Amino acid sequence: MLFKNTGAGFKNISGESGPVFQRQMASRGLALGDFDNDGAVDVLISNNNEPPLLLRNTTRGNHWLGVKLVGNKANVDAIGARISYQAGDLKRSRTKVGGGSYLSSHDPRMVLGIGKQTKIDWLEITWPQPSGLKQRLTDLPIDRYITIVEGEPKWK
Repeated sequence: MLFKNTGAGFKNISGESGPVFQRQMASRGLALGDFDNDGAVDVLISNNNEPPLLLRNTTRGNHWLGVKLVGNKANVDAIGARISYQAGDLKRSRTKVGGGSYLSSHDPRMVLGIGKQTKIDWLEITWPQPSGLKQRLTDLPIDRYITIVEGEPKWK
């Protein structure tokens, strides 16, 4: 089943969402990740007695930055880190979470969408404790993945 958040509740849109949502499956786990490294987050569903099902996100036209965080003093996976960023009039923030769904784990990288903007003005990371370090970066690329290591002044 596929549901859409209407702002007033959830609406079942399975019937209008293509053939994959027309058949019944005994699905047990779901993992989100960019399987083809194009900046569009895909969905992998594990099913009982069937191969996994990959739902590829083929949306194009918007810009993005993929970020892998590596902690030093904070935990190595940077779980709990807070990323804030601005691209023109767009301001967003996200928290790095761990885990996933039943018998599944999400892609540890974060995809930060910036829509039609062609530049990220700044990105700030508040690393989790025991570090608590605030790190601000500028002159970032778009439409690619980078690695940011806690305390290092430049991305890789």
